[in-house]
Amino acid sequence: MKFTVLISQGEEFLIGRIKEIPSVMTQGETVKDVMENINDALSLYAQDSTESIVPDDQFIDDEIYGAIISTKELDFA
Repeated sequence: MKFTVLISQGEEFLIGRIKEIPSVMTQGETVKDVMENINDALSLYAQDSTESIVPDDQFIDDEIYGAIISTKELDFA
């Protein structure tokens, strides 16, 4: 399954969140750190969640996290 990771600049760290599951988020000093951490966060979410994935057409990109500086694809098995 593929997800889209949105990465924005926070005050001290980069913030990563999954577009299709906004409640899955993390932070890191580099994009590589964010991608490693978001994979871990998604694994925990998959183990513990009953929340459904938000369809693309229902996703609302708010401005809480600042401007998106990078978008990456994440393959999750």
